[in-house]
Parts: sequence; structure tokens; C-alpha cells
Amino acid sequence: METDGTVAEPDNAIHAHHFHSSARLRGDDNTDIATSKKPLKTPISVDGETLEFSSILLRDSCSCPSCVHEWTNQRLFSTADIPADIQPRSVEIDSASESVNIKWNKDVPGHSVDHTTTLSVAALRELSRSGSLPGFGKDTHHAQVLWTKEPLNLQDFDYEEYMNDDKAVYKLIHQLRTDGLAFVTNVPGVERSVAAIATRIGPVQDTFYGHTWDVRTVPEAINAAYTSHDLGFHTDLLYFYNPPHVQLLHCVQSASSGGASVFADAYKAAVDLFHSDPEAFETLATIPVNYHYNHPNDNVYRTTKPVIDLRPLRLGDTVYTRVHDYAKDWHKVNVQNGGSGWTDAVLVDHMQKINWGPPFLAPFSNHQDPMLQGGCGQPLLSNLNNKVEKWHEAASKFNTLLQRSEYLYERKMNSGDCVLFDNTRTLHSRRAFEMADVGKPRWLRGTYVDKDSYFSRLRVLKHRFGQSEE
Repeated sequence: METDGTVAEPDNAIHAHHFHSSARLRGDDNTDIATSKKPLKTPISVDGETLEFSSILLRDSCSCPSCVHEWTNQRLFSTADIPADIQPRSVEIDSASESVNIKWNKDVPGHSVDHTTTLSVAALRELSRSGSLPGFGKDTHHAQVLWTKEPLNLQDFDYEEYMNDDKAVYKLIHQLRTDGLAFVTNVPGVERSVAAIATRIGPVQDTFYGHTWDVRTVPEAINAAYTSHDLGFHTDLLYFYNPPHVQLLHCVQSASSGGASVFADAYKAAVDLFHSDPEAFETLATIPVNYHYNHPNDNVYRTTKPVIDLRPLRLGDTVYTRVHDYAKDWHKVNVQNGGSGWTDAVLVDHMQKINWGPPFLAPFSNHQDPMLQGGCGQPLLSNLNNKVEKWHEAASKFNTLLQRSEYLYERKMNSGDCVLFDNTRTLHSRRAFEMADVGKPRWLRGTYVDKDSYFSRLRVLKHRFGQSEE
């Protein structure tokens, strides 16, 4: 082990530099120790470039058995307990293992004086380039593929193979991620089948509809799905704060006439609206509307959200309220840094979900603070009038796009088919079917899986099988 100050740099060198501060102490190993109480930086050379890492960041990155439990992988210390003026007591380079070993002056309470933080060259390199340690950055799944005029090239998955082969599960949820839609075929016509398919991805998400539920036409239906009418495009359970991410529908028995399932790529429609009518896109991304499920004797759910739900638009310390202003500045910064600029894929990456559910819309209301409107009366009413008219115009344009053939995938589900789709992207609808079928053949059984379970399974299986797919 070679110590700081005596190391001859290897080709992909990493070495520590002395600290710079107005006051210094000399450590036992003759390492300079700064005495400032302000957060300090630790200069380290990676691949010949001197980089300044926050000492707090380096200490927080420690994964030794004293800091991270070896079985639970959970932390045994609190970041808040790291002293603000923590600094290295010694920095040693292990050239053989390409790692840096740091001992701390004024460490986290409860840690011994010999506690050592070890970080690899690769980890420091990744931290400097991406801002994250390896394995802790943004997920790197395949990009979502927008539907086009070309027919979707969807692979169907046989039930027995899917239930018994984890690689088949990975291929299905990978397709679900990229295309938003997948089908399992030859499913046994029993009630428990849909839950069995779901639990290969993650636990079933219970709702007030139950663990699983039936879609059949019934008299005095409490849900539009329980009628025989044409059912327009929608997201399920929009009146939830967090609607389910994956929806499954198993066709136990199909209708003899009509009842085809139709799916639309809402991301594709949103991207095209972004280009064709920027103001309409801004409206649907910024004006919230109300959704509800209103059955006072049983359940009352209410939420308020925009149709196009984007993640926060932030560049540095600047937070944007208009998408196109953000896109213009993002493009400029990205190109300056050697990127290819703003693309449709970047826009899709900023979309968290599409909230489109005409059956679940509640009456409009003004969500702005009345105190900002100059009091009660006409200003509030005018604001509400303008909001409704502006949103209506934008929503009509979005709805028109959803009817175009390049956004659609239609399939008459046969008995034994089960569809899985991304409920945050892929809107679904159903053609009307004959009333003669009511109460007889058409019977779907459904359930849900939440986002966390779905992505956990995707990450686990990608770790096992993903490298061979890329």
C-alpha cells in the first residue's frame, strides 16, 4: 500500500492532493489537515484530471460493513450525522486494486478511528462523469418506442412458458416497457389465471374493486365498463392519486359479435401535439382538471391533475413553467456539452404519465388562490370561463389525434388471451357489442400491478438477462 505523497502515478492514475486552507494541523501520518468548519473538498486525480469531491459526499458513499449492513444492504449511519467539517486524516492509494482508502478526522459518531472508506477508481470516475455511483444512477432501460403507421410488431407469449421461464417474463415486461402492450395466450379459463400472470411481475394491487374483478355487462352499472356501449379511450382509476401502472385483462369468454379491444399510444399523441400545437400541449401539461368516483354510500375518490404529467422542468437552479422554454434551453445546453439536443425521445423521457379519462372527469373548478384574483365575483368567474374554454380546445385536439390510425392497435381478444398494458401510457377502449351477449359470453377478468413492483422486477430480470438482449 503506497501513501499519499509518495505514489508514482499509473496510467489511469488516481491520487490525492494536499488540502488548501488558511489554517492547518499535522496528522500522525504527516498528512495536512485543514481546520475550517466549512464543508471541505478533497482533490483527487482521476485519469490525470484533478477533481474536487465533497468530503461529505465521499464519506456518505462508504459501503463498508460498519456503514451498510451486509445482508439487508441498508445503512447503519445517518447522512445528517456526518460532521459538516469532516475531512480525510489520510488518503492511501492501492494501485493493485485501483482504489482509494480514506481514513477520517472527526468521523461519524460511533465509528472507530480506524474506520476506512474504500472507493474504486471506477466508482470515482462514474461519480464525476454521471453524478452517480455505479448502480445508483437513472435506470438505463431501452427507450420507449412510439407507435407509427407501421403495424406493431408485438410478440405474444405462451402462458406455460411465461409461467415457468423467467426469461420469458423479462421479454414480456421489456416489451411492456418499450411498446406499452403485450399479450399472453393459451391462458386457462379459470378465475385465478389473471392473478397468476400478474404475480409473475409483482404483487397484485388491491383496490375497492377487489383483488381481481370481472368486466361483464350488468343492469344499473356503477362503472362504464359494465355496459355494452362503446367505451372511449381512458386511463383506469384516474381518481386515484397514483393509478396502477400495469393493467391486466384476461378474456375468459369473448363476445360473439363486437367487443374488440382498441389501444392507443397516448405518448405518441402527446409528442405530435407538442409539434403541431405547442400552446395546446402547454395547456394540457399545466392546467389541472378534476377526476372523481362518486358513490357516497360506498366510495368517494377525488384527484386533480393535468392530462400530460411531466417531471419537474429544471436546469441548474432554474425551474421552468413552460415546456417549450425549457426545451429550447435544454437543447442549447445539451448541444454545448456535445449532445444531440432535444428530441422526441427526450420529451418522452420527461413524461411521467398521461391522465386521460373522459368518463371520470368531474366538473371544472378554479384551482388558483382566490386572494390572487382580486377577491370574489367576476374575476374568478372570468378565470374559470377562460380555463374551461382553453382546456376544451386543447383536449379536443388531443382527442382528435387519438383517433388516428397510426396511434391505434385493435384486437378482438379470444378466450384464453390476456392483455397487459402500461396504464400510464397506453389508453384502452372497447368497441360496442351486441346486447344479446349481455350476461352470456363476454367475460373479462382483470387486476393491476403497481409501478414500484413492476420496475423492481424489470431491474432484477434485466440484471440476469439484459446484457444478452442489448
